[in-house]
Amino acid sequence: MTRTLALVALALSALAVPTSAQDDDPPDWDDASVIFVRRCTMCHSELGASRGLRLDNYSGALAGSQRGAVLLPGDPDASELMLRLRGQSLPRMPFLGPPLPQDEIDVIEGWIAAGLPESSG
Repeated sequence: MTRTLALVALALSALAVPTSAQDDDPPDWDDASVIFVRRCTMCHSELGASRGLRLDNYSGALAGSQRGAVLLPGDPDASELMLRLRGQSLPRMPFLGPPLPQDEIDVIEGWIAAGLPESSG
């Protein structure tokens, strides 16, 4: 009886998982920018632009900082922004707040891995 209930529960949980193609789309600028606006633009926007890095618009993010590109399309492990978010390069970002939760880091990592698409459409 317990095995039957477990199989029924497993079958029902599989039905609850969305399977649309849209769920498989990689993150785009809209997805990443929501995080940037909430956690980064207080220092990295037109009004502040610490080290010249702007994360308040797509072209600014691609332009990078005074030190060069911080986003390498298709290569999150070599992108300075990811290294800072993970604390692998110092100072860890965001500088004035707690680290981003892993699910937000995953969105930004996925966006970089996908080649920095501006939109999914």
